[in-house]
Amino acid sequence: MSDPLVITVALLLVLAIGFTLSQRYHGELKHLRRRQAQLAREREVETQHRAQVEAQFEALGLAVLEVLVVVDRELRVIYATPGARALFGSGKQALGRSLIEFTRSVDLDQLAIDALAADEAPGRFRDELDRVISIANRPFRARAAAFDGGAVLALSDVSELQRLGRARRDFVANISHELRTPLTSIRLLLETLLADSPRDPEETTGLLRKIQVEVEVLQQMAQELLDLSQIESGRTPVRLVPTPVTQLISGAVERLAPQAARKQQRVRVDSVPELAVLADAELISRALGNLLHNAIKFTPAQGQIWVRASASDGDVVIEVADTGPGILPEDLPRVFERFFRSDRSRTGGGTGLGLAIAKHVVEAHGGRIWVESEGRPGRGATFRFTLPASDRPPL
Repeated sequence: MSDPLVITVALLLVLAIGFTLSQRYHGELKHLRRRQAQLAREREVETQHRAQVEAQFEALGLAVLEVLVVVDRELRVIYATPGARALFGSGKQALGRSLIEFTRSVDLDQLAIDALAADEAPGRFRDELDRVISIANRPFRARAAAFDGGAVLALSDVSELQRLGRARRDFVANISHELRTPLTSIRLLLETLLADSPRDPEETTGLLRKIQVEVEVLQQMAQELLDLSQIESGRTPVRLVPTPVTQLISGAVERLAPQAARKQQRVRVDSVPELAVLADAELISRALGNLLHNAIKFTPAQGQIWVRASASDGDVVIEVADTGPGILPEDLPRVFERFFRSDRSRTGGGTGLGLAIAKHVVEAHGGRIWVESEGRPGRGATFRFTLPASDRPPL
């Protein structure tokens, strides 16, 4: 074969091989591009799915009342609800951090360790994985459950439950004591009356009046408990009708006048006769009666009590002031709480419900109630509440 022919054949072979390689290269390149596009679509789908899952978890975290923290088996945080991030003072930086670094709680770290070491089936709680621990000086009920990839910690703030539990225990103890005192007095007075020894009518009348006082104490307790029960059950409708303020004040003052008279207290009424309010007369009479009863109870003998009313920016302000021992500054924010009684007030007895009931009644009328006191003996306290003024004449 001549040299030109060899060269031509060689060139043809080179071209053929090059074409074949080029076709194969373009085919592989095309396949690679399709694969890259497929991987990009898969990554996009995975990113969208992860975003949806994160959004679902975020919505779940906002909806649940508990604080949730999820950790892997190395105790790294893989999810924390917004409530958890707010409680432990961390934002998105929570993810990937160690549990103890995130929470700064040895108790929670140990709880997670115990959950991962538990022999129980995944997802089940055990008694030892349900504890009360302190976080930020507040008690939390902490529970833990293990799963294949780690553990879930759930925390519930129980400070309010503990406070209510203490309040109710105190209430039961207080009401038991308060009931025992008048009942014991009534029993002793009746035994004295039933004794065979003769006595003059004046002495008998005095004993009967003492019994009357104790019966009034029991009646006040029973009324407060009944009022609280009705308010909490929502069975107390509020019927707003135009009502003269003098009618409300005079009714409460007349009803409690005997109690003030026995302590030689002077109750002064200073109101404007033409004032009228939109009110449920029965409910407001109870609220005002509770305030007046409170003033009589804590004002010493021969003290003074004022009941006033005045117009103010479309409302009527009614106030009850006394010359009693007053209220300590630290107790002022709590005087309207159920079952609360300040230390200075304990000598006067009572259920600790009267002011709470008055607050509920006033707020049900759209008004507000507050108290002012210097906390010094003789300067007393002044309770004020507002009611909407009526522009129509009373019925």
